[in-house]
Amino acid sequence: MKVVTQGLSVALLLGLGFSAYAQKHVHGEGELLIAQEGDVLQMQFIIPAADALGFEHQAANSSDKNAINVLAQQLKNSSHAIDIKGQCILQSTENSLAHSHDEHDEHDEHDHHNVEATYNFNCKTPVVGFSVTLFNLMPSLNALNVQWISNTGQGSTEVTRSNPVISWQS
Repeated sequence: MKVVTQGLSVALLLGLGFSAYAQKHVHGEGELLIAQEGDVLQMQFIIPAADALGFEHQAANSSDKNAINVLAQQLKNSSHAIDIKGQCILQSTENSLAHSHDEHDEHDEHDHHNVEATYNFNCKTPVVGFSVTLFNLMPSLNALNVQWISNTGQGSTEVTRSNPVISWQS
């Protein structure tokens, strides 16, 4: 199983990941990269910190640190990000917030920062789509540019707050 997960990570980085970094940082818009191989489904959200947290600077006070901790806990529960149509079990999750308020950033204060959350699932039935619930958690997030590689092909689309459903045919 570890080899498959590593293969999916490579697919995300090489097959899809380059386009997320090639696009400019736009507040209100994020990225969602999806890789599905057999029973394994991996999703990575890349959201501007301004939309995820309400600020992009390093945590400057206890209020900022609390916002980071609360969001980090919320992102551990995949239902705060997605509602999968299919029988999938969350295997692991990680996000970029774990130590973000403890690290010292050497970048210019005007640099743009993103929050990333990755979910790994094992699915007993083929996933043909899902709804993005992350919009409920992040009021200023309006759209996600979605790219996927699935068992049945690849594609891209945009989901919005008013139309949060992603689907592909099996």
